[in-house]
Amino acid sequence: MTFTQEDLFDDVNDPLAPWDHLPHAELRVGLIDGLRTGPAPDVDDLDAAIAMAELLHAEYMSYGTGGGQRLTGAQAVLTQRTLRAVLARLGLSLGVPWRDFESFRSYWLSHGGHGSWAARRQMVATAFDPLLVQLYKKKDEPHPSSVSAPALDALGDASAIQDHLRRLALSVDSDPRLAVSVAKDLVESTAKLVLRERRVSYSYKDDLPALVSRAQKALRLHAQGVDEATDEAKSLKTILGSLARLTQGVTELRNQIGVGHGRESVPTWVRPRHARLAAGAATTWCNLMLETLGDPEAPWRIPPAS
Repeated sequence: MTFTQEDLFDDVNDPLAPWDHLPHAELRVGLIDGLRTGPAPDVDDLDAAIAMAELLHAEYMSYGTGGGQRLTGAQAVLTQRTLRAVLARLGLSLGVPWRDFESFRSYWLSHGGHGSWAARRQMVATAFDPLLVQLYKKKDEPHPSSVSAPALDALGDASAIQDHLRRLALSVDSDPRLAVSVAKDLVESTAKLVLRERRVSYSYKDDLPALVSRAQKALRLHAQGVDEATDEAKSLKTILGSLARLTQGVTELRNQIGVGHGRESVPTWVRPRHARLAAGAATTWCNLMLETLGDPEAPWRIPPAS
């Protein structure tokens, strides 16, 4: 379910209010303050940014055109500070030239907004509309790091995979080198989880190619296991072999540009498109492995012929 600006509020009943008094909306200050320092569980940073940007847009519009805003001045400051922090994690910035209601009033008085609601509406639009367009566009983009629900459902505990996916989403645009490292970690965690579910032993000293190969064999997804001579079998064998090479490519790219290994210089050529390539390769492999693990009719569930 998408997180919206209404999720930034709780409905609170005042025990001293008349019996027929309706609950009032109270800002979830703890949630917003927590989002300022890092992502919150079950709240996507992009959804949180959209919710806060839409809320501040509406609040400043109300304040500048007759009042009726829901936030206090201090709450507006907190929400705007948090929005700035969340946007930084998304690789975006906030270009609002005021920090709260009073500074907005000072801004419009010094920029031709005295006595003109239209001028103030335009100021709010100029401050927030370009950001909202960026956020909506980002929301509509194909996610570089998505794993299907059936794939995640194959695991009793998918928290490790979900953690990698969250880190991928946060870093693809803002820190592509980190995203490449996380893509490699996603493949490694997936391979280990598949082996654990299939009760196949492995060593923590095993390198990634060995883990990938063993995991694919455990699910009968290794190219060598396709021995039929049909055209369909040949095509499947080619694809399965290519998938293994994809994970090897992610590993090699991570070794070249990742954030580890105590580098002597920073590879400045890395761009988000390289991170998206690594994330796409990793999640493609992850989806196939986990969906196959959870498929009740997958070939690995069929006992080998005696």
